[in-house]
Amino acid sequence: MLISGMQLRHSLTPRYFAGVFNKRKPTKKDLDHYDVVIIGCNLGGVLSRQLDKVSHGKYKTMVVLDQNINQITPIRQIYEQQKTAKTDFLLNAKLSLNMYTAHSDQVGSQTILPEENAIILRNGRRIGYGQLVVAMGQQVNYDSIKGFEEAWQDFDSPVFTNLDHPSWRSSNHKYTRWHYNFNHGEAYFCIPQFPFSGEVESYNFLLSQRIWEWQTANGRQSPIKRLTIIQPNERFVQYNDAGDQFFKEEIKRRNINVEYGLKLVEVNKQQNTATFEDIKTGNRQTRPFNHLYAVAPTKPHDQLVKAGLTTSKGLLDVNIKTLQHNKYKNIFGLGDVNDVPTTNCFWAGFHQLHVVRNNIERNIAGKSLNAEYDGYSKVPILLGQNTLTFLCHKYNNENAWHNLYFSNGGFLAALRYYNWCKNFKKAFIDIYLEKNWGPPYYKIKKSFKLPEGESNDHGFLAKLLPGKKESH
Repeated sequence: MLISGMQLRHSLTPRYFAGVFNKRKPTKKDLDHYDVVIIGCNLGGVLSRQLDKVSHGKYKTMVVLDQNINQITPIRQIYEQQKTAKTDFLLNAKLSLNMYTAHSDQVGSQTILPEENAIILRNGRRIGYGQLVVAMGQQVNYDSIKGFEEAWQDFDSPVFTNLDHPSWRSSNHKYTRWHYNFNHGEAYFCIPQFPFSGEVESYNFLLSQRIWEWQTANGRQSPIKRLTIIQPNERFVQYNDAGDQFFKEEIKRRNINVEYGLKLVEVNKQQNTATFEDIKTGNRQTRPFNHLYAVAPTKPHDQLVKAGLTTSKGLLDVNIKTLQHNKYKNIFGLGDVNDVPTTNCFWAGFHQLHVVRNNIERNIAGKSLNAEYDGYSKVPILLGQNTLTFLCHKYNNENAWHNLYFSNGGFLAALRYYNWCKNFKKAFIDIYLEKNWGPPYYKIKKSFKLPEGESNDHGFLAKLLPGKKESH
């Protein structure tokens, strides 16, 4: 596993030194029941840290994880530009856990039994829960594209995607070749059918077009070339009209070809051919390519479907405001796994995190849920080699005040790009290490308005009053 020196120092801290300088001991890993079980260790790990902090260690928490690294998708595009290191993009998954939280030692969840308030791990272990948080993201499904993984894994094959292959060594930099190794011919950027993880976040075709335009002008690339977007959906942005219109207008202005109603179903790495299927008729056509990029398609998690926890889309069936499951009131969803009408991305998940943290505490205490998620989502869009804007919106197609600001490029868009490259890779590490609370306030924990007639006896003043216990 590839980790930086800083990651190594912090990954050794949890559990190894817990209890050395204080009396509190780590939560045992072998308990039969936990107050809170969290499935997923990206945003789920950050949630466990924050929940432990606000409750002062009151709850026994278990985080179930099945992988040893997290890929930080918001910085994927600058990572593909080599503007950030591999150790900034690939983070040790346990980095987000504090020293007191139990974890499953990379043994994932296999079955969820919501009627019994329990889960079963892949090794057969059964764990009971008081509250369950599903933060599994969406399940990547490269198997739906025949031959794709073999081509993706091969360093010399011109087939790319928005994730690093788990078998790649630290010296493998294939991920940079999509932008910088295209010389001529046909390039395809393939978008999967909704829903999928990486909507907007993985749209790097505007950046590619600018890089290739510059290379052609400087004699590094043949003018005989074409970039085609394969788009099975009618929209580029599901839940924001302004964002969808921006992409369509920008694509037209830059003379990028788009073919609607097709999806990628097969890749032949020996012949460099791709097969596309018409989503309405089922007719297939095979074409040669010189360069191909496919955003990862996804599929529903089998254990969620079998447990009866999903909607017809295969996503978690939650109340879009409280993020509580619509049937099982001690289950909450966090991140891309939720069926909510907004653009799923890392930043959207972070604004959900505060809601889930607050509502879990109140649910345990038998109180009404007062925190509501407004659908806020913020996704970087790289316009060129050094310019950036953001798609920012809420539920009901409501644009945030800074939606698509400076989307025409220019000096301010360049400043945004510089800030994103320089500061935000560190910001993600700081969030994982609990140096701040994350967006929107960072240094200040986000709080929510209490129901009418309910007093605030949670926090600093409660600890100062003799004989008065904090209410959780």
